[in-house]
Amino acid sequence: MAISSASLVAANDALFGDITPVINAIKKLGCYDFTDGAPAHEVKPGSTVKVQIQAVTAASAFNASTNNYLTGGSTGWATLTASHYLQGFDVGGADLDSGHVRDVQKIRQNFTVRASKGIAAAIQGNIKAALDGATASTGVTIAAAASMTFAQLCALAASTDWLNKETSVLAVNGTELANIRRACAAVNLAGTPTELAQYLGFKDILLVPGMTARGCIVPGGSVGFLGAVPTPVARYLEAGTETDEDTGLSIGIVVADDQGGNRIVVNGDLWFGTALISSNAGATTAGVIKYGTAS
Repeated sequence: MAISSASLVAANDALFGDITPVINAIKKLGCYDFTDGAPAHEVKPGSTVKVQIQAVTAASAFNASTNNYLTGGSTGWATLTASHYLQGFDVGGADLDSGHVRDVQKIRQNFTVRASKGIAAAIQGNIKAALDGATASTGVTIAAAASMTFAQLCALAASTDWLNKETSVLAVNGTELANIRRACAAVNLAGTPTELAQYLGFKDILLVPGMTARGCIVPGGSVGFLGAVPTPVARYLEAGTETDEDTGLSIGIVVADDQGGNRIVVNGDLWFGTALISSNAGATTAGVIKYGTAS
């Protein structure tokens, strides 16, 4: 059901203005997107949704002498815990008079812009926390940022035989990106992050602002995310959904009344979660690699 109040209908361009670029960046990581399947899950406060992310343990060789087909291979499950992001705006009763067009437009603008910026920041923080939580590798290292060279960057993770760099994204913080640019400039190479990545043998470079780790190598299929409109657990004046045609992400809009305060409360309502498969410390199993500094 769509929101019907003329003063509260969310303009998608404004509502998703800051959110869409963040979701597109997440998809750049080669994530499994479980958003389309979200209606199959009843997502409520404290919900845990289990999704399968690429975690397959190689089986041992078939043993002909014992006719052993139980070779020890297994698939792993990553647990994705959705977090609740609620961004809204309180609207005083007098401002809802549809005769005051200026007030109506201000309400709409304040709600959509505030909700977009708040939800985008929360989603970006979720991704940053997931990458920072990856296992630090002792097997994939590089020189200190100030001294690393273009040749060393090209050789990053070259000895990890399971890793296909051409389908992997290098996720870095702002300082690391600046040092990658410096190392490339030293050999007369410049360009967009995507072009720099291809010089180094990677599919792309993604800037993750505020990430504590210098960088993470993200193979395709090692990150999953889910965005879902929560299942209503209370009665509202209105409840509906707005969907971004570009990313497919939906955001719930709920309208509640506060009679004591003579106001209504309009909220953008979203459950969002991210999970990843982390490589082990020696980077010998497939997953996200948080690389370290060579001693």
